[in-house]
Amino acid sequence: MTGPAVRHAALTWLEARLYVAAAFVVSHAVFAQTGPRTTVAPFERGLFAWDGDWYLRIAEQGYLNADDPSVRFFPLFPLLSRWLGWLIGTEPALILLANGAALLAGIALYHLTMQETGDPVIAQRTTRLMALFPVGFVLVLAYSEGLFLALSILVFLCLRSRRWWTAALLAFLAGLTRPVAGILALPALYHAVRNRHQLRQRPVAALGAGLTVLAAPAGTLTFLLWSRMALGNTWAPVEQQELLRGRTSEPLSRLWHAFNEGIRGDEGELFHFFAAIAIIALAVAAVRLLSADLCLYVVPSVIFIIASDNLNSMERYALGAFPLLIVAGLLSRKVSIGSWLPTVSAVAMTSICVLALSGAYVP
Repeated sequence: MTGPAVRHAALTWLEARLYVAAAFVVSHAVFAQTGPRTTVAPFERGLFAWDGDWYLRIAEQGYLNADDPSVRFFPLFPLLSRWLGWLIGTEPALILLANGAALLAGIALYHLTMQETGDPVIAQRTTRLMALFPVGFVLVLAYSEGLFLALSILVFLCLRSRRWWTAALLAFLAGLTRPVAGILALPALYHAVRNRHQLRQRPVAALGAGLTVLAAPAGTLTFLLWSRMALGNTWAPVEQQELLRGRTSEPLSRLWHAFNEGIRGDEGELFHFFAAIAIIALAVAAVRLLSADLCLYVVPSVIFIIASDNLNSMERYALGAFPLLIVAGLLSRKVSIGSWLPTVSAVAMTSICVLALSGAYVP
């Protein structure tokens, strides 16, 4: 199935980049006349808009101190870009790594969806929905989303094929990419328990399975320990993230607050509220439709996504809860949904990309 996976992932990968290119053209034309919503228009930074600027700074300068806001960004993506940048330059390295990882994520998602459903049509639709996700334009920008998606999906493929040591390495790298990677410990534990009888007879594999459970949290802990040694503050990444997103909130109360603020005129909060309802609905469907390992990953992911004082970027974080995409692919089996869902998603992605490039939406 490698051929169809690569072919379809590559086609949808290219399709998404054409839509993002169109969004840049529209943004330039519109805001040349009306002006952007912010002092410095994000579209002027090109593919380094928003968080891309932070990753570029980290790749070029590193983390300055414990009070540096860039410390909230985990290190693997800018570190790999720095190493690759020795050959081709830092800026091209960031873009190449982000887009190459997004392509790899699409191929991996195709394979995982085939394992889950056995239906190549659903696998194709799921892969396309990932590329055309309403905030999927971040897979084109210099963001770490593509790398995290690729690593996380590959962890699942390795767990299901009992390649414990490879899964442990990938999970550790995921933990160095995003703090939410620790949730990967739950499906890893599920597969270790499920295979416990075989593992008792294979000590080396059993050790690999145990390390797989610990690997993603260990990746995150490694960054925190480095922060202690290099910056003098173990919790600097957490503190800087809380300064931006606030502390963890009780999800239902937070959504009720978003709804109340929305009906009082806060368009951003209202948008986040309806996006959260859609995310929750897909998560509920996931519990009914998907395997246990995917449910153990997606449910805590969704709770984490909506349990924040600041819901900005919530929709982007939902992209990391990739089992939601498989659910959307399964639901698209219905003719009434499958005929319009990819088109609506593509239009939404292009439109939201224009808003993000104008500064009206925080991706």
